Amino acid sequence: MHHPDHDQAAEYRRQAQEIRIIVQTISVNEAREQLLETADHLEELAEEHERKTHAHGSKPASSALPSNEASDDRFS
Repeated sequence: MHHPDHDQAAEYRRQAQEIRIIVQTISVNEAREQLLETADHLEELAEEHERKTHAHGSKPASSALPSNEASDDRFS
């Protein structure tokens, strides 16, 4: 059964992953950095949302998308 709270965290992660994919095609370093910051912020929102959900007795969902944090260094 899907829970709206878990779906919101998954949506934040989906958006973060989408931004990371876009970053790979952008040639302007400043735009890349801004998009990576936005992706990181979305990950933080997902984690915060899961913590709040978990605090209310719900089981947190696992990340549906892999994190690309290790690969972000290649854009620095």
